Amino acid sequence: MLTQFAVGRLEEQLDRYDEWADRFEDLPLYFMTFHGQQSIRTVIDTMQHAVYVYDICHVVIDNLQFMMGHEQLSTDRIAAQDYIVGAFRKFATDSSCHVTLVIHPRKEDDDKELQTASIFGSAKASQEADNVLILQDRKLVTGPGKRYLQVSKNRFDGDVGVFPLEFNKNSLTFSIPPKSKARLKKIKDDNGLEAKKPSSGKKGAVSQNSKTCSGEAPNPYQPDPSKLSR
Repeated sequence: MLTQFAVGRLEEQLDRYDEWADRFEDLPLYFMTFHGQQSIRTVIDTMQHAVYVYDICHVVIDNLQFMMGHEQLSTDRIAAQDYIVGAFRKFATDSSCHVTLVIHPRKEDDDKELQTASIFGSAKASQEADNVLILQDRKLVTGPGKRYLQVSKNRFDGDVGVFPLEFNKNSLTFSIPPKSKARLKKIKDDNGLEAKKPSSGKKGAVSQNSKTCSGEAPNPYQPDPSKLSR
């Protein structure tokens, strides 16, 4: 985590290790000292204490199967998971605290993408969640695989999609790869005519969102300034 925070390997710059370590200590970051199987009641009590004492606003549970352990093998494991998911949902609602729950998916064929139905257990986990993010890993025979983050559920406004990810070995982080080449798509208006690109040289033209990145195509949705009402 310190390497990710510094966005670089500190073993190659040991003179800056103390500086980054001090900055890392200042982060409002706390760890639960739980390892292996834990009682859901104990975990919830610890989370409630953290919210009350430290004003925690986001809790990450990694991961559900590891926390459940093997205690539920003799009982209904699916029912036990539904109970845990419901307990986390109630905590998030009552405490106004975000909860990110990591769940390993079921095994799927290598040529198939993971779906919401691939989440281990019943549908309660995806139904209770406000957002469902799936880390896709497409393995290729000819070269390195492709990884991307898929938003398969968004209760806020319903927008879903994918974000391509590129692994940076130096910083041990994932990031969106830079665009190799900007492509300008022809956008047609309601009348079927090709939209005109605004000209900034016309007198009285108003520029909207004029700041663009180097090599990035202009915004095709930008209105024609010559047709703006005065």
